[in-house]
Amino acid sequence: MHVVIGNSTAVQAFQAGVQAVTAALKDLPPQLTPRLALAFCSGDLDAHGFYAGIRQLLGDWVPVVGGSAMGLCWAQQCVTEGPCAAVVILAGDDWEWQLATSQDIYRDPHLSGEVLAGQLPSLPDSRCLLVLFDSIRFAATAQNPPVLVPSGPMISGVHHPRLKHLPLFGAGLIGDSHFNLTWQFSGDGVSRHSASALQLAGQFQVASCIMHGCVPLSDRRFTVTDVFGQYLYQLDQEPIVPLLDRLTGSKEWRHLKHSPSGTPLPVTTLALARPLGDDSDEQQLVTRLMTGVMPGDDAVMLFEADFIKGQQVMLMRRDPALMLQSARDNTTRLLAQIKAAGQQGRLALYFDCGGRMSAISGSDGEEAEIVRDLCVGAGIPFLAIYTGVEIAPLQGASYGLDWSGVLVILTQ
Repeated sequence: MHVVIGNSTAVQAFQAGVQAVTAALKDLPPQLTPRLALAFCSGDLDAHGFYAGIRQLLGDWVPVVGGSAMGLCWAQQCVTEGPCAAVVILAGDDWEWQLATSQDIYRDPHLSGEVLAGQLPSLPDSRCLLVLFDSIRFAATAQNPPVLVPSGPMISGVHHPRLKHLPLFGAGLIGDSHFNLTWQFSGDGVSRHSASALQLAGQFQVASCIMHGCVPLSDRRFTVTDVFGQYLYQLDQEPIVPLLDRLTGSKEWRHLKHSPSGTPLPVTTLALARPLGDDSDEQQLVTRLMTGVMPGDDAVMLFEADFIKGQQVMLMRRDPALMLQSARDNTTRLLAQIKAAGQQGRLALYFDCGGRMSAISGSDGEEAEIVRDLCVGAGIPFLAIYTGVEIAPLQGASYGLDWSGVLVILTQ
């Protein structure tokens, strides 16, 4: 497996596509031919124009998979504002891929996942599934928070028993911090409200880790007593919005502040976490962000629709310092494991929650840069994609996670 990465911050979308591919191909040995491209661009760029620029140099037969990103981070730069684009080109004859796509994911995410699974064969030497999907069902408005596509039903659809043994990674894509509609590159075109799954097989291994960064407000566990889909109404028989006002001592938790002007984002500073075990170790928690408060303070909107009545949850607050430390510790540990196994990383993809950007989280610096510097220092081509939802294996199953970072490294 041979991997090269090109990037661009050009304002004109077509030019960005041409520049990114040109930069990547410059580093590709002449005897190798591109077999697959992973491409991402920020919402500031026209996705159709960017895709056309890619096709200008790669031709029509190389599949292009990817889509919108809140921002990108590569070896030379981390871009969290303004236009940016990147293209990862994979070559070599010691690995294989199969691509599946589905449309109208917002209608039935589980069925969309089943459609993906139905297109994927049982490849010998299969190593993992890489799933990318459109996070936005309905964009945010001045009056209402966004309505998102839940990852849980789609993951359960993709993880057909025939594919259950494969670790599933990926992300729900989002193009900007205001939750506008997104685009995807689905192999041979540009689409909206779609999902893609790449099955990767061959002579490589997969290593991964999850970065966290939330701390419990207390050891108390709450019981979900009223929930409908992504709308959470009550914890412990109490209306959740006034409960959170009282527990935090103010209403400031309801919005993150963004930009020097303090423009609020449709995301709260709090999260709820479902413990997968008896202790409060964050490595055993599936965290759920709240995307906003419904008009009338009747409920909060969750990123995912997987809470059920009677479930135990913990109230979490984002901790920027812990986030930075988690990124450093987990990346260092993973790279040491790869080295101890006598392997060399060929590609590092970091699916990083857009809320972890310093402009939103309030951290001292970009935590993606910590991960990047460690991976690049180990000689691994690296790309971070700021996303809406991150997907990773946890405790024997795959979950969509919130305010996390998922590092996936292909090694040989």
